[in-house]
Amino acid sequence: MELKYNSIYLKGKKEEKERWTIKIISNGLKQNLSLEIIASIAGISIEEVKQCIKENHLN
Repeated sequence: MELKYNSIYLKGKKEEKERWTIKIISNGLKQNLSLEIIASIAGISIEEVKQCIKENHLN
């Protein structure tokens, strides 16, 4: 039973991190920040930023 709760908890944390990453990227784009700066702030690679922009239609 504990394993099930841990799995649900970890899934929730991952989803929360993804939501924050999208928000950071979206706000960075609105402020006309470079992809390099956005990646640095979000703690991910530039390629991951580009992928997130594409997947979430943030253009």
